[in-house]
Amino acid sequence: MLELGAAPTVVTAHAGVELRPLQAADWPAVSEIYWDGMRTGLATFEVEVPSWDVWDAAHLPGHRFVAERYGEIVGWVALGPASTRWAYRGVAEVTLYVAAPARRSGVGRALLEAAVANSEAEGIWTLQTSVFPENGASLGLLGACGFRVVGRRARIAKRDGIWRDTFLLERRSPVVT
Repeated sequence: MLELGAAPTVVTAHAGVELRPLQAADWPAVSEIYWDGMRTGLATFEVEVPSWDVWDAAHLPGHRFVAERYGEIVGWVALGPASTRWAYRGVAEVTLYVAAPARRSGVGRALLEAAVANSEAEGIWTLQTSVFPENGASLGLLGACGFRVVGRRARIAKRDGIWRDTFLLERRSPVVT
């Protein structure tokens, strides 16, 4: 489990994988993993990697982690605000990407569990995310970490000119009330 405190530390998630806070200097590796996920067509409606400044402004400080295996970043997770409205201050959106060679190795689960623990320690009561129905790996991971499908958003947006559906998933904290 990720330890929380004033000074972030490196935490061993499982053999060979360490989690630590994501820093600006990590952006080249993080953005490459993000770009790889974009190219699959299964991860996001986005088709261009934003600049660090744009990405940084869209994600909550203190809720961003990378996974390193033998010194190489192999995945990342970040939370963004679900809304700017005060009533939704305890609701965050999860974004998680794992490098192709590290997929299905436990990296995604370690990152997601760290994000959940961190969010609960900081008073976030709901995590949500949207996933393409075809992305079985993400749906399986989210389900294993307590997320549930709350709805299907039909033809919610276009990717490459094609209307796509997404599942909206959420995880309500059992400890933050």
